[in-house]
Amino acid sequence: MGYRFRTNVRCTNPGLIASGSTFNIKWGKFILGIRSGITQYYCGGDYLNSALLEFSRKNPQEVFTGVTWNDSDYYDCKKYTLIIKNGEYEQVKCEPFYVYGFRINDYEIPEGLFERFEKHLERYIERIDIVHRDTNKGEVFDFLNDKEDQDGFRSFYTITWENDKHKFTATRRFTSQVMVDYQKKC
Repeated sequence: MGYRFRTNVRCTNPGLIASGSTFNIKWGKFILGIRSGITQYYCGGDYLNSALLEFSRKNPQEVFTGVTWNDSDYYDCKKYTLIIKNGEYEQVKCEPFYVYGFRINDYEIPEGLFERFEKHLERYIERIDIVHRDTNKGEVFDFLNDKEDQDGFRSFYTITWENDKHKFTATRRFTSQVMVDYQKKC
């Protein structure tokens, strides 16, 4: 897959990575936005994440929390939560980063309705997809999705959310892919 990394970072001193900060002036073309004290970056390769490690070395008193993932990996996308201090990082969490694909034009969906469906879908995913921490292996994804059985069958699941006006279906495949269909009923 590609090398389009996304990284969301927060810092004990938010001013260090706020809009107009020295760090953000240097990496300004990679900033997607700043929301609730979290700076969202997008870059090719792993260059920005290396720059964050260097920046934390220069600010050893600060603690940075970063969540990073490869935005190009639709099937096996994982997000890693890192604590960065004094140029070193510790991975504290790994989990699937669900990537939504639309089989229809998503602009056909009434405003705000997909976000409601996504929240509803996340409640199912939390219950069905089992992620647990093993002391030797780290996070283990105990998913049945797309694992071939002895007869060559593969399975995956579909969630439907509908009323008399709208119908959404989401099919969960592999580690992270969620394909969404929307249908407006007459």
